[in-house]
Amino acid sequence: MKIEKLFLLLALPCVALFMFLVPVTQVPDETTHAILAWDITHEAAKEDSLQWLAKYQMEVISNDSVEAPAVLNKKKLNKFFTEKQDFSAAPFRLKKSIKALAHLPQLIGMLIGRAIYPSFGIILLMGRVVNALVYIIGMYFVIKFAKYGKLALMFVSLLPMMLQQAASLSYDVLNYVSIACFFVFFVNLIKERKFTNKSFVQLILLTIFLYSTKTNNLLLLPFLVMGDFEFEGFLKFINPFYKFFQKYRWYFVAVVLCLGLFSFFFFLKGWGGTRHFIWVMFNTFFLHQENVNLNSILTIGIFGEFGWLTTQLPLWLIFIDIVVLILIFSSEHLPVTKTEGISSALIFPIQVLVITIGMYFAWTLRSNPDNVAANRIAYGEQGRYFTPFLIYLAPLFSICRSKFNLKVDQKLITNLSVFMILANVAASFAVLWAYYWV
Repeated sequence: MKIEKLFLLLALPCVALFMFLVPVTQVPDETTHAILAWDITHEAAKEDSLQWLAKYQMEVISNDSVEAPAVLNKKKLNKFFTEKQDFSAAPFRLKKSIKALAHLPQLIGMLIGRAIYPSFGIILLMGRVVNALVYIIGMYFVIKFAKYGKLALMFVSLLPMMLQQAASLSYDVLNYVSIACFFVFFVNLIKERKFTNKSFVQLILLTIFLYSTKTNNLLLLPFLVMGDFEFEGFLKFINPFYKFFQKYRWYFVAVVLCLGLFSFFFFLKGWGGTRHFIWVMFNTFFLHQENVNLNSILTIGIFGEFGWLTTQLPLWLIFIDIVVLILIFSSEHLPVTKTEGISSALIFPIQVLVITIGMYFAWTLRSNPDNVAANRIAYGEQGRYFTPFLIYLAPLFSICRSKFNLKVDQKLITNLSVFMILANVAASFAVLWAYYWV
């Protein structure tokens, strides 16, 4: 069976399972994303009817027992789905924005839900359904058109963390698809070694797609210049310049990095200073006694931090997932150069660092601007932000595979991947069922 069809066979029931396992409003920031989606066609900030999002988030999940951290209030949940709401005072208006694209699937689902049965539960559930379908269909075509990394794409896209977000109202759905799309564009370009007119159009559309989901995704674009390829069509005139750049590529990179660090040094003077920044980054990434989320929300969260950051996938299972992921990366070959493999692998740690730095400015300093020294760690980042970038580690293992002449049985690895996906889902089911529904 082709990998894309195997993905479809696994994704449909697994995503559907997570959709009902994790109660509506309980995925991180799900209510916020519902409001952002609704705001595309309605004046969400002025509608009292949308205050149910915060209200029901608190009421459906209560915390009455010390022994049971989360207790599902089934009566309130039932009311959430059955009580009709009046939306007559919610006039329709269209808000045009590129950034609105990330919340468009949820909005379509929510409007369908309101037309079927105007209860808050049905509206959110239908938003989840359409969002999930967009994820499944999007990733199906991403895997189908990939000329390398099909199995790796399938495995990463079906990790428990990805499944929870795919079954929610989160904008992570289109964010994950956009990052996977760029990976396919990158590896297909390496495979073909030709940048055609078609590639140029695809790159423009991909740039818009990446920007519409998350701005930090645009940092993927500079890594294209680390590839060895030739321009064709109307861009053919660039070839002499690009060959010159390739010859002195690392010098250009070194200059850009030095200029960037120099500029960042002066920029930090107005944001707590360089010394404070380095201290905060060290605390965030290395000291668990300072950053209690380091080994949970940030690290385990890459694979499985469920609900409102409340219950986790067992750590021993995550260790097995990492081993299987390495085997998958080693099972496929891409004729990649050392420069291409190393630079691709650097995308993951660089994105982790960039996202954390972004949170340092967006949340940490603004939380206590009058006493910068009190901000000891950068907070706000979650492991799920990093999960889709795992796929960019794959090309590096092609270098290792060629160097050590590794041979892996593709059928065996495919079967192992399917087994681990199902094992992850089974473990997630047990964890979430015990947490929310028992």
